[in-house]
Amino acid sequence: MATPALFPSIDFDRFVWLKRIEAGLLLEVGAQSPDLLSIPAKDAQQVLSETVRLVLDLPRNSTPFVVWTKGDSELLVHSDKTRISLSSGVVTLSITVECEEHGKLVIPVPIGVGTNQSPIGLVMATFEDLEGPAELVEAWSDAIIAFAWEALLEIARVICGEVGKDKRGLPLVPGSIGASSNRLLLQPVSRFSLMPEV
Repeated sequence: MATPALFPSIDFDRFVWLKRIEAGLLLEVGAQSPDLLSIPAKDAQQVLSETVRLVLDLPRNSTPFVVWTKGDSELLVHSDKTRISLSSGVVTLSITVECEEHGKLVIPVPIGVGTNQSPIGLVMATFEDLEGPAELVEAWSDAIIAFAWEALLEIARVICGEVGKDKRGLPLVPGSIGASSNRLLLQPVSRFSLMPEV
């Protein structure tokens, strides 16, 4: 039986790669779901387009724009233009921003992740210096990188939550994020407990 989608505009039931666990299979704490998900880039983009609003705390029917302020500096973020691309071991989130000095720009944020052959869990890395005008990157790279990182985690969280629940009734979470050519790779797991078992 399908679980209700967190985002009504995403029809998760149409995704052939989404392998939900059987209702009777309740994963133990920390256990992996039986299947690694291999998500085509176009489907990852569809989920990103919905979940990016959560990252920026934007209500569903509001404008897709957010203005970040830092001292006298302002940066307009076009959330609806956030894009994802995938290659072996790299997820690149392209963030569209706009400012008075440079107009509209696309800043790519490449994030190193695992691959199918070399899974590395949730370990991720990126560059400190992003592509773009030096003064803009110097002022805003931390915020842009944090936004891209959180957007990637949010896509993974939402998709893994659709796979099923653990024995405590909690949605599954990502245990590993990876990428191959035009595919996002996710391993759903049952979340670990921070409380000792009695």
